[in-house]
Amino acid sequence: MPVLHLIAGPNGAGKSTLYRYLIQPRYPQLPFVNADLYEREQLGHIRHAVRRSEAARAWADVQRKTHLEAGQAFVSETVFSHPSKLQLIAEARASGFEVALYAVCLDDPRRLLERVQQRVHEGGHDVPVNKILARYPRTLENLRLAVREVQLAMLFDAADTETGGPHVVASVVGGQVRPHGPWLPAWARKVLGPAGAA
Repeated sequence: MPVLHLIAGPNGAGKSTLYRYLIQPRYPQLPFVNADLYEREQLGHIRHAVRRSEAARAWADVQRKTHLEAGQAFVSETVFSHPSKLQLIAEARASGFEVALYAVCLDDPRRLLERVQQRVHEGGHDVPVNKILARYPRTLENLRLAVREVQLAMLFDAADTETGGPHVVASVVGGQVRPHGPWLPAWARKVLGPAGAA
């Protein structure tokens, strides 16, 4: 059965870092659908930033649809703030895929702003402050809904990336929550629901 590996979290949370540390080493042969990478590497000729981002998102949508229709396992990265990403999970499951959701987040959205600015300083893409802050609660709500719809969900806290990238704080397997330590960050408690019950 093919698997959709879906890496989800707010801008600046560390999705690309999680891909490099966890997914790519384990599944190096899988296509990686990443609109940000495509925008940076292939769309530099489009000068207007909004049009460039729209073109990258459209490319990613086509790539995901193509992989689903072909029944080909793949990895995709998303901010997960739009309901269409919940639809992506439903479409994947209807197409015979298992879905592994890797949620990466942190409690303080202001730290996301700092990380995005650091990324820009290092040559990466920018995201407006108002978009980052507006997307954060929508991302958490969509993650809350999604953990109930996938075969495996793993929650990674990215508050301390000095010690080797985001670290897993909980997983949900077949609807059963499995904490990975004595403490859950507030964002993970919101995603998992009351008393951590998915």
